[in-house]
Amino acid sequence: MKAQLQMINGNPTIVVDGRPIPEMAYITYRTDYNCYEDFAKIGVKLYSVNLNFSEMIINERAPVLVFQKGIFEHETPDFSIVDRNLDQILEACPDAYIFPRVNVNPSEAWEQAHPEELCEKGFGDRCRVSFASDVWAEKVKRELGMLIEYIENSKYADHVIGYQIAGGNTEEWLPLDPGSAYGPRAKEKFFRYCEERGLERNEASYYTFASELVATRILEFASFTKEATRREKLVGAFYGYTLSVNRHYAHHAMDLILASEDLDFLCSPASYQDERAPGIDPFAMLPVASMRLHGKLYLSENDIRTHLSRAIHDHPNYTKPIWFGHEKPLTVEQLKLNFCRGVLYGYGMWWFDMWGGWYHDDDYMALMAQMQKIVEDGMDKPLCEVALFLDEKSYAHVKGSKSVSGTARALGLAGTPHDVYLTSDFERVYQNYPACVFAVPFETELVASCIQRATEAGKAVKVITDAEVPIDVASLQSFLRDAGVRVYTNRNAVVYRGESLVSLYTVEDGEYDFEVDGKKTFTDLFTGETLTFPTELPKYKCFLFQR
Repeated sequence: MKAQLQMINGNPTIVVDGRPIPEMAYITYRTDYNCYEDFAKIGVKLYSVNLNFSEMIINERAPVLVFQKGIFEHETPDFSIVDRNLDQILEACPDAYIFPRVNVNPSEAWEQAHPEELCEKGFGDRCRVSFASDVWAEKVKRELGMLIEYIENSKYADHVIGYQIAGGNTEEWLPLDPGSAYGPRAKEKFFRYCEERGLERNEASYYTFASELVATRILEFASFTKEATRREKLVGAFYGYTLSVNRHYAHHAMDLILASEDLDFLCSPASYQDERAPGIDPFAMLPVASMRLHGKLYLSENDIRTHLSRAIHDHPNYTKPIWFGHEKPLTVEQLKLNFCRGVLYGYGMWWFDMWGGWYHDDDYMALMAQMQKIVEDGMDKPLCEVALFLDEKSYAHVKGSKSVSGTARALGLAGTPHDVYLTSDFERVYQNYPACVFAVPFETELVASCIQRATEAGKAVKVITDAEVPIDVASLQSFLRDAGVRVYTNRNAVVYRGESLVSLYTVEDGEYDFEVDGKKTFTDLFTGETLTFPTELPKYKCFLFQR
């Protein structure tokens, strides 16, 4: 069995043995409360599952939860853990495709035996492994090799289409210490890094180094996995949260990953901005258009809480409002919104049923069945007239910034879709957009030159710094209209548009006018309701129309 990416309808698409597969998956931490059968019954064939190297907790900020036994927790590998987890999926869906999330963090016993390979600080009393540790990296590759050999020589070989290499805090390659200091091994490498490049040892150099350290480590493991699978399986990871995190998270060397042939897909949760309150665009944490440009697949982790979400532990971090869903009708609209975003921006997704049972509801599964039928026709090709450019290297120069997430939030409510790129891709794409928006935490030479280039080319240019946040959506819409960009509604709204479909999400009560290429009457694919605009609509309703 061979899994690879191919460009279909302008989107990187998973193809297995020459056949595209629908990019909507399911995963849960609590496999004892899984919904595998529910999703299998509606035709979902793509699944993920955690395979952990150790039994360490996932989140150092709330160190209380262990969900799985560790395959390499003890001297002898326990591959019965692999069997148990994969068999559960295959019992519910015998023709499933699986991409395990492989958590490569080491055991507590290993860390205690290698104090010199750890960070100098932790979120609590315990210090964890440093990403700079080559000793740990060699251990990871040995264990990856054993795991892959076991799977590829088993009955699972024709079901496992790839591996998501996970590590760090919350498995997302976030630092296991509060400040990305990474301990003595990182200091040694940083000194060499600066010496080899003739750089000053300052904060900007260090945080640039820290991001590159994480990205190159991910690529090291990805390259090993590619070779171990004869380059016949997909490889991915969490990384590149350019729209959501500051420099301490070390996610700002995505350009290295985009240039590599060893990593096929990147993942992130949908944005947590405003604690996912209704009425905003759940924008991706990654610059999706850059990924599409470089032939990389983006998979969104749709960990949408539902009315069935419950506290899994009494630890304060797990009893915050963010862990609980809205009432059922509002949850349904949030599920639709996140789904529409993926389909109309041409990227895949998985529904992350974290604590299990979040989707164990007839109405949710009826909606999921509709969604599955839609993705079986493939993802749409996005049509955008606005490009948002972000320079990931600028983050190293500032402790924090609101300009990027603030710009993404405002653009999401402006009533027209937009593509998001790294500024390093500017020259390849800016000619395709009448309006170019630059979110600028710090003006690097690259940002300045791109702004000048866009201005000289006659593009409508808007530069947004921290001083402009919060951004007035009405003034942003005026800028877009003056640039000749189609703003599809008379009110603030979230609009996604593709070649075949268009989506509207209302964020306020009132009369909405909505027009696409002269058409004003549409039938909602979810409910079958026909709407002729202008019409009165309540807030927080999501519609998906055939164009």
